[in-house]
Amino acid sequence: MPSPEAPSALNSRNTLPIAACMLALFTTILASHMPTPLYAVWQQSWGFSATALTAVFSVYVLGVVITLLTLGSLSDQLGRRQVLVPGLLFILSGSIIFMLAGDIYELALARLLTGIGTGMVTGAATAAVVELEPDGNWARGAILTALAFTLGAATGPTVSSLMLRWTDHGDVWPFLVAVALCITTLIMLISAPWPAHLGQRQQGFRLRAWRPTPIKVPRALLGIFLFAAAAISLAWSTGSLYSSLGPTLARELIGIDDLAMAGLFAAAWQLVAGLSQFAAQRQPLNRLIIAGPLLLITGLLALGGAVWQASVWLFIAATLITGMAAGAIGVVATVSIARAAPPAERGATTSAFYLAAYLTMATVVLSIGFASDQIGLVNSMLGFIGLICCAALSIMLLRHRLQP
Repeated sequence: MPSPEAPSALNSRNTLPIAACMLALFTTILASHMPTPLYAVWQQSWGFSATALTAVFSVYVLGVVITLLTLGSLSDQLGRRQVLVPGLLFILSGSIIFMLAGDIYELALARLLTGIGTGMVTGAATAAVVELEPDGNWARGAILTALAFTLGAATGPTVSSLMLRWTDHGDVWPFLVAVALCITTLIMLISAPWPAHLGQRQQGFRLRAWRPTPIKVPRALLGIFLFAAAAISLAWSTGSLYSSLGPTLARELIGIDDLAMAGLFAAAWQLVAGLSQFAAQRQPLNRLIIAGPLLLITGLLALGGAVWQASVWLFIAATLITGMAAGAIGVVATVSIARAAPPAERGATTSAFYLAAYLTMATVVLSIGFASDQIGLVNSMLGFIGLICCAALSIMLLRHRLQP
C-alpha cells in the first residue's frame, strides 16, 4: 500500500514538468505574436504592399494548418516531450531568422517555421499539462494552459512595442528575448523528471508505420460543428485583423505616429480577449450567445467610427469592446464543440474545428490586404466591418442550434 506521502511526492515531481510545459506554451504564443508591432516597421523600411504584409502573416497559418493535418496526433504515440522539443526548435529557428531578416521572403520563412512549431507545441503541451495535473484535475489544467496562452499573446507585442520605444534596434531585441526563452524552456523540458506512466512513447510504436489521424466530423455533429466553427471563426477574424494590420491601421488611419504605441493596441486586444474568456466561463451559454455578438457589433461600429473620424478614443473603445466580445464568443464555440463531441471522436472533431478557424482567419486577412491595395484601407476596413456584423447577426439567429 502506498504511503500517505506518495500523492504529495507525486505532485512535487510533476511541478517541474508542468512548469516546463507552461513555459513552452507561453514562449510559443509569445513568439508567434511578437512580430505584430514590427510589421508596420518592416513595411515602412522595405516598402512592401498591404497584400504582401497580410500574406506574410498568413504564412504562419499555413504552417499551423500543415502541422494540424499531419502531426496533430503524433504526441499521443511518440510522447509529449518528444514532440515538444522539436517544436521548440522550430520556434527557436523562426526567432533567429526574424532577428536576421533582410527582406520579406525571410520574414515569410520565419513565420512558416513559427507556425509549424506552434502547431507542434500547443497540442502536445496542452495535453501534457492536463495529464500531469495532480488528481486528474483537468479543469485546473485547462485554466493553466489558457492562462499561458493569454499571457503569451499579450506579452509578445508588448515586448516588441517597448523595444521599439527604448532601443535603437527594436526589430532585433525582441527576438533575442524569444531565443533566450526557447533555450531556457528546452533545458527545462530535457532535464525535467517526467513521470514514467504519463506522456511517454507507446510501446511498439514505429514512426515509419505511423499515419496521421484523419480530420473528420461525424454526420450527427455537423449542425453544432458548423455553429461552433462559425463562432470561433468570427472571434478569430477580428483578432487576426489586430494582429496583422492593427499597427498599420492605427498609424495610417487613426493618426498614431508612435509605432510603439500603435503596437500596444494589439497587445491590449489579446489581453482583454483572454481575460474575457475567464470571466465568460461563469456565464450561461444562452446569455453569452446574445451578449457576445451584440458586443462585437457595437465594437465594430466603434471601429468604423474611429476609421471614419480618425478618432483615437473610438479606436480605444473598439479595441476593448471587440476583445471582450471575442472572448465571450470563443467560450461559446469551444464549450459547444467540447460538449457535443463524443470522447472517441473528440480529437478529430476538435482538429477540424481549429482547422476551420485558422483557414477562415487567413482568408479574411488576405482579403483585407488585397482589397486595401485595390480600393484603399478605409474602404476595405468598412467592408470588413459590414461583413463581420452580418456574420454576428447570423450567429445570433442560429443560436437555437446551441444545446443549453
